[in-house]
Amino acid sequence: WDSGRRRAASALAGALAPVAVLAGARRRSLHRAGQRSPDQLRGRGIRWALGSDDGAAAAKKTRAPRWAPGGAGQLKDRRTAVEMLDDAKEEVFDGEGRCYRVTFDEGIGIRFDKDLNAPRTGEDLKKGEVFEVKTEVTRGGRRYFELLDGRGWVFDWISIMGQRVDVVEIAAQLYTVMFPDGVTGVNWCSDTTMRFCKVQGFATEGDASYLSQAGISSGDILVMIDQDPVPGMPFGQVLERLWASSGRQPGNGLFYRVTTEGPYGIGIRAEPDIDSPRTGEDLIRGQVFEVDDIIQEEGKPTYLHLADGRGWAFDTSPVDPENPCVQNVEDVDPGSTLTMWRGTTEELAQTIGLQLQEDTETGRSATITVLEEGQPVQRIGCPAGGNLRKTLLSSGFQIYQELNQVFHCNANQLCGTCVLNVLEGDENLTVKSVNEKKVMAANPPGFRLCCNIDVYGDVVVEVRPKGVKYGGGTS
Repeated sequence: WDSGRRRAASALAGALAPVAVLAGARRRSLHRAGQRSPDQLRGRGIRWALGSDDGAAAAKKTRAPRWAPGGAGQLKDRRTAVEMLDDAKEEVFDGEGRCYRVTFDEGIGIRFDKDLNAPRTGEDLKKGEVFEVKTEVTRGGRRYFELLDGRGWVFDWISIMGQRVDVVEIAAQLYTVMFPDGVTGVNWCSDTTMRFCKVQGFATEGDASYLSQAGISSGDILVMIDQDPVPGMPFGQVLERLWASSGRQPGNGLFYRVTTEGPYGIGIRAEPDIDSPRTGEDLIRGQVFEVDDIIQEEGKPTYLHLADGRGWAFDTSPVDPENPCVQNVEDVDPGSTLTMWRGTTEELAQTIGLQLQEDTETGRSATITVLEEGQPVQRIGCPAGGNLRKTLLSSGFQIYQELNQVFHCNANQLCGTCVLNVLEGDENLTVKSVNEKKVMAANPPGFRLCCNIDVYGDVVVEVRPKGVKYGGGTS
């Protein structure tokens, strides 16, 4: 019996010997890896983050970080339940003309989705390259940017040896035009591919004199290059701010910037009470908003009513009463942060490093596919930059709604009679003006006013759609 035990023990030892040898080899391998210099480790971290071939090979040989491709399934997720919940929360913002420049020496690998672990497209953004954002998503303390040209997603920072390294910086904020109250005598056109608006002229000498106070003249490209980002600030509010700084504010509105230290900004309230229900919308840090009513009570926060009717904000939070939540923009020096551009679109593109899109090339035509009730599908051509309404009318299409009252707004997108439904290709049309946004606020996003829309690519439209809402009613 003893000899049998010895034979069994000997067999077991022989079976375990290869495992012990492998374990010893693994310990030696890990020990040698731990002796690499900081520069070597940093280089490997960069390759993992940005997707070079060497980094991919290294990831196969060793255990990759959780955020590296293929690493998620190899490492145990050590986040707490609260941390997982925070990472799952998303805030989504429209690009609104924001342009970023790549600052990281190694560039950025473009992803198919808004996730560091998402597969790469095979394309990279190189250092110095500028891209315009279609959508910005904030999740888990990181911002993801969807490229306007449709190539994929990038992000704002990576971690190298436990340190945050920013990989992009703001390059410019391109604003569309919204003129202040009382200023209506301006004819302008826009180039949707770069969000430019050019002044073509003024209705009266009085209008020209009025706008010249802000330095606006015929031929100017109305673009604000914003070296200190002001998300959500439309062009007209920039003009209000410039006028206010010189004592020539044409409107009655007051403008405030959100200055909260936290990343989530201010939750808009339904009533002037910090304990009243939230509306579900937030004012993010850095955002500028207009105020048309102020309620002040001694010893309590000052409540600010948003001029767009979304609800109430406040100037201090009970959580941190010593630090204001907002700042009056009259207290901000506009000359130190904002610059109005003078020159051509090509010159501006070269200045900020943004590439002009190919669909603005002279001679390239777009195809407009037209759907009309009771009629066969028709397709017509349109030169790049051509006016949508003129193109449809010249081809014999009836675009006006049959209303009881006759309107004429001189192509200012105010009367709402030229509504069509853009089914595909809205990104190839001029962006919505402030007038169009207001007039069509109660309608689906695809309902557009075609009188002042230029075409830069293929679109599919439905003329005279049903269910158009005017001032709360329905046609």
